[in-house]
Amino acid sequence: MWLPLADADDRCGAKARGLRALVEWGFAVPDGIVLPDAGTPGWEDDLERRLPALGPGPFAVRSSSPDEDGATASYAGLFRTELGPRCVAEVVAAVRRVAGSAATAPARVYAAALGVSTTGVVPVIVQRLVEPEVAGVAFGCDPVSGAEEIVLEAVAGRGDRLVDGAVTPERWRRTAAGTARESDGPALLALDQVRRVVDAVQRVGDLAGGPQDVEWALACDRLWLLQSRPVTALVPRSPVVAAATDGDLLATGVPASPGTVEGTARVVADLDAHADFRADEVLVCRSTSPAWLPLLARAAAVVTEHGGLLAHAAIVARELGIPAVTGATDVLAAVADGEQVHVDGTHGTVRRAKRGPR
Repeated sequence: MWLPLADADDRCGAKARGLRALVEWGFAVPDGIVLPDAGTPGWEDDLERRLPALGPGPFAVRSSSPDEDGATASYAGLFRTELGPRCVAEVVAAVRRVAGSAATAPARVYAAALGVSTTGVVPVIVQRLVEPEVAGVAFGCDPVSGAEEIVLEAVAGRGDRLVDGAVTPERWRRTAAGTARESDGPALLALDQVRRVVDAVQRVGDLAGGPQDVEWALACDRLWLLQSRPVTALVPRSPVVAAATDGDLLATGVPASPGTVEGTARVVADLDAHADFRADEVLVCRSTSPAWLPLLARAAAVVTEHGGLLAHAAIVARELGIPAVTGATDVLAAVADGEQVHVDGTHGTVRRAKRGPR
């Protein structure tokens, strides 16, 4: 049956245990409950009794699979999350959908690509939904270079548009030299707010014993932590390699997954138009969501117009070991379908390859 989030145990999955740890360490975490097994008879009635204690809603219904949020495989965005159900009936329906999300095609493709397991059991978390002014993700290290820096990305409102890669976020970075903004346009965050998030991420990493991937939200100037898991696919620090200069520069963006690839660009305007996509081609698209995983798993590299360093697609690209450039403005117009391109995920560039079409 349902357990308080603060009492989450090994049956409740990694996300729930991570949230329990945040509560124990004194961070603000939205109140919630956890269902270890949606096959338990009577959980709907138990939910109806417990839900009023969380408040009037809306609620966040989230997965907490034993397979996700691990040190080697995050399953970033591949299990279902539903934000906004308000009444018991809506939450019950959302719980059923989330509990069954391990059976989706993207989750199975991801598991096969990484050689990891996917169980049929998805424990489910129900929490009070925070409606923030600003939200985002912060990593306790640079996930591309491995540098001991804290990288923070933010969007206005809920953070789901950031993690889905639907928008290009504001980015800040703290290094030994200080804290600086890396993006253009009006700032969403004041420097003191950035420092609060960065300090929290640093403390979480210290307590957890390694750099963490932390989802956060600021509501009425209160900092809430919504998730903490290890940063996956970390690479050893390596000497800086100069960016390639051969070939016409077609687009620049965020260096989101390291490495270089030359290949045929396949411009995919939407997920329904991918019939011609072949293995080892370069996926060029507006943005990606977890539904794009079957294409990502076959791609030699990925380039997106929107998105940031910490979006689901960037995380999955790093885990799959393919170069990625995100937030490459107007790349769909700059790159012709079928063109030979050179993608540099270490420096965030897309160039025309010197060799001609095959």
